[in-house]
Amino acid sequence: MKIYVPNLENYQCVYVRSNDIIRAYFQKPQNNSTVTYRDYYINSNYIYTDGEQSFSNYTSLPTCLNNTNLTSEVYYRNDFDSILVMFICLCLIFFYIPIKILFRLFRRFN
Repeated sequence: MKIYVPNLENYQCVYVRSNDIIRAYFQKPQNNSTVTYRDYYINSNYIYTDGEQSFSNYTSLPTCLNNTNLTSEVYYRNDFDSILVMFICLCLIFFYIPIKILFRLFRRFN
């Protein structure tokens, strides 16, 4: 199973922090360094927060996921079905209804 990570090419290390959060590091975490990261909230339409994390000799480094398990293809999002439903609703509102109104108006003038 592939895990969707937005802008995957920008990150050096990605790991699953919890069942709802994916943490992506911009640099590879190393001991005695501070690394910037981005947390993606999977069940909240991939809203993200940025932050920094410091690593020392006493903290354990995260285990990065293998890149074969990660993807940046939109089809792997867990909210892809909701996006399609919204797209269809918007198409109905902005295309079908105005066309229907225009055809009824032109039918009356004939």
